[in-house]
Amino acid sequence: MHLAGITRFQRAVTIGLIGLLWLSPIFLFAKEPNDEDFDEQWYLEQVDSTGAWDDETGSSNVVIAVLDTGVFLEHPDLQPNIWQNDGEIPDNGIDDDGNGFIDDISGWDFVDEDNDANPDVSADADVSAISHGTVIAGIIGAQGNNAEGVTGVMWDVEIMSVRMLDKDGVGSSIDAASAVYYAIDNGADVINLSFSGEVNDPKLKEAIGEAYDAGVVVVAALGNESKNVDNNPVYPACYKNGSEDWVIGVAATTKDDKKSTFSNYGKNCTDISAPGESMYNVQYYELGTSDDAYAGGWSGTSVASPVVAGAAGLLLSAYPSLTPEDVRTVLKLSVDPLNNGEFVNRLGAGRLNIETALSVAASFVDEEDESDEDEDEDEGDEVLDPLLVVEAGEGVSPVTGEPEEVTEVYSGDYITSPSYSTVYYVTQDGARRPFMDAKTFFTYEDSFDAVKEVTDATLPELSFAGLMLPKAGVVLVKIQSASTVYALAENSDDPFAPALREIETEEIANALYGSNWADYVIDVESTFFGKFASEDPMEDDEDVDKTIMKTRAELTALAQ
Repeated sequence: MHLAGITRFQRAVTIGLIGLLWLSPIFLFAKEPNDEDFDEQWYLEQVDSTGAWDDETGSSNVVIAVLDTGVFLEHPDLQPNIWQNDGEIPDNGIDDDGNGFIDDISGWDFVDEDNDANPDVSADADVSAISHGTVIAGIIGAQGNNAEGVTGVMWDVEIMSVRMLDKDGVGSSIDAASAVYYAIDNGADVINLSFSGEVNDPKLKEAIGEAYDAGVVVVAALGNESKNVDNNPVYPACYKNGSEDWVIGVAATTKDDKKSTFSNYGKNCTDISAPGESMYNVQYYELGTSDDAYAGGWSGTSVASPVVAGAAGLLLSAYPSLTPEDVRTVLKLSVDPLNNGEFVNRLGAGRLNIETALSVAASFVDEEDESDEDEDEDEGDEVLDPLLVVEAGEGVSPVTGEPEEVTEVYSGDYITSPSYSTVYYVTQDGARRPFMDAKTFFTYEDSFDAVKEVTDATLPELSFAGLMLPKAGVVLVKIQSASTVYALAENSDDPFAPALREIETEEIANALYGSNWADYVIDVESTFFGKFASEDPMEDDEDVDKTIMKTRAELTALAQ
């Protein structure tokens, strides 16, 4: 396992790349921290962290484990956010909390097998390796709004340092697996893995799978060989189990939303992209000297990954009930488009947008976490007569920052825009609800002719609401990799949440839908099943309207 290609260039390069490209009116009222060097952190505005901070800046209840070369625990911009193991009494030589590690106050070093989770700064250590873990930690969670240095994606967080890469930035998959288990056992909510390798070690894979099962979000860099990982997979970014995508794989992009020249890419392992060039943040330095505590020019998928890890931490700060699959889905649904060129569909869903992700996440929380006000918003959204919800006028494109016309939109419209692939349904109260996928859209319509193209500037005029689920009565559904099949019934309490009705036996399915009943079944990801309502099982003497039903093959053909 090696560092995922991080490099550091002259600070002047970073300063030269800082500009006003993103300072458009859309950010005028966004919350900005008072950290002295915030204006050098171009990537934070690129991913709309400033807008996200209006609602969420992080929480000390969220623990993010940085599995790396070690974190400089005494850096003044990191120290307040360093994880502390409250179960241990410092320096007493006893494993007070019984976790198998003695005096692990702020993490553990699996390279030297001791409790010093700082980097190895010996004279022959690689310069990039010395600061690597510290840079990663700073991007995630340098303390924000403290009038000092920089800020992380999260202003408040608990950073757990777990050292498993040596002074040259090299480590074994055995140490990596041990480090993952340590993070799981000691309360990590997110694990960042800014390293990659080509060896598929079953021990490390098993550890990653256990992290996923334990509800831990795992984020990993895709690597920096500029190769297609579909043909040459890298690990841990490519670890998954069938339909379970265990790791959020991150590619790197430029300030122009293009693929970074060095970044790996591919359809199978890349979930999302994030800025990964000329990043300015904390670094290792000698306390009490005039050495710089901050530096720019850090580049690599190594530094793109912690931007996404920090975003995952913000989501969990706002909505602790989100599962790893929820977090991955929310991040992918809320991206901004990329200037893909030849890499279309090979850089994940798009470039991270944290503000949009927080908006989308609200529809994923468990019912008990939702306020009565939120629940009431959905009631009565469906009306027969369309209402004008967006008037034509002038706006600003969220893609280019340039003035652009706003398109007139009515409730009941299906809309999309030139720079976004998602199709939305527009509700009565002026919200846009994204369809899960093309098959879901075609449970409502028979062609894309029903979709109205609006300008990019129109989309910000519409707030986000919950997902559009398959239409009641049109298909039967089941969770991927499961056998239980459900019919979808109308829900009078919420027209956007059809009710699941279990079909308990094949005999009942035959009686209701005929011998070809299985042709009507489509798979739905397990994370979406919590969005449906629930009613009594189907009975074999009920009347069903098969004339409105569509087979899986029909939906597939329409979606092509």
